Amino acid sequence: MVNKYCMIEVAFGNKKELKTTINILLNRHLASGCQTVKSKSIWNWKKKREQSLEYLLFIKTKKSLTSEVYNVVKSIHSYECFEFAVFSLESNNNEYLEWIKNETI
Repeated sequence: MVNKYCMIEVAFGNKKELKTTINILLNRHLASGCQTVKSKSIWNWKKKREQSLEYLLFIKTKKSLTSEVYNVVKSIHSYECFEFAVFSLESNNNEYLEWIKNETI
């Protein structure tokens, strides 16, 4: 079975950037759906410990659209180095995978 779908995780520190990104991805049918989760994030950055409230965005899409999704996120995101993690998405629920297929370009 060839896996055609993925989940992309992006962390935002700015709620306006998060909402703008979601609206563009859904309006352009680059994602079938998005989920957000509030997160207390802690990380190392330039030899310093940082922490902040962030919003994790989980984007359901086709693997073939990851470059387009990345370009949208990059055009909006204010972080110098932002998270853009891509995970293969598999499911025994074929209706779920069909939904992703049918809601994206």
